[in-house]
Amino acid sequence: MRLSLSWSWKWAVALMFGVAALGVSGCSNKTREAAEFCQAGMQGLAENDLAAATECFEKALELDPNFAPALVGLGEANLRSRLYVEAEDAFSKALAVDARSLDALRGRGESYLGQKMYDKAVADFDAVLEIDPTKTTVRGNRGFAYVGLGELDKALDDLNVCVEEAPTSPNFYTNRGVLYQKRGEYDAAFADLTKAIELEPANPMTNAIRGKICADAGRWEEALADYNAALDKDAACFPAYKQRGLYFKNVADWEAALADLTRAIEINPNDPEVYFERAGIYRQLKDDAAYQADMAKASELDPNIGKIAE
Repeated sequence: MRLSLSWSWKWAVALMFGVAALGVSGCSNKTREAAEFCQAGMQGLAENDLAAATECFEKALELDPNFAPALVGLGEANLRSRLYVEAEDAFSKALAVDARSLDALRGRGESYLGQKMYDKAVADFDAVLEIDPTKTTVRGNRGFAYVGLGELDKALDDLNVCVEEAPTSPNFYTNRGVLYQKRGEYDAAFADLTKAIELEPANPMTNAIRGKICADAGRWEEALADYNAALDKDAACFPAYKQRGLYFKNVADWEAALADLTRAIEINPNDPEVYFERAGIYRQLKDDAAYQADMAKASELDPNIGKIAE
């Protein structure tokens, strides 16, 4: 599931109208200087220059450690950099200044999601939706957290609302389709991913996900067609190589499976399952040295996989 991050209206106003929009026109010179760094950080976020944004927010906080917009901005930069613990810390400090900050609550909830702390994520998303129930993206993220907790009915309730409120958003159809897949409702999952592809035809991930749904349902030829379509759209689509490699392994096309899983490892060398699956192919090909090397790497990345192999 892909998370969609919300964007604070205050940040947009500040970018358009300057530091005064942050509400510091009557404050000390130090606070005004902090606001100027904060505004520069917001510009960095707008341009997705996370290193520059982080530096600016940190300079703002050196001048005023309790400047809430800088704390939220730093949290956002860390969140986008997948530094979830650091993001949680920054958002928590912002909430110590303003306990009802929707941006800080939303951001900390997403940082909890990144750490798989689903119960805490739900609590923060609940707080946001209690203040503003129209936050559809937050509701969708709460649905994602419910999936992590295994509360699939609650997750479906949230995602149904999201689809109803934002019927042109491909992300919500994708997320609901993945949820249907987890529930074993493959026809509904296929329908949602098909709708997501219609809404965003250039996105390779939706084809890769629909391919996995087809594979789980035993619709192998449709799965292969979707994996191929994903790779036509993006020749570096890791999930498509991984899943197509597993398809070829399933039909005992060892050379094709080996080629796809090797390419998947080149793109993402940190997925233990790919090494584990490739090890199985090497075993079929009676390449014991390669088998042992892949099993060792898989076990290094995930000790549980090594235990399974034993």
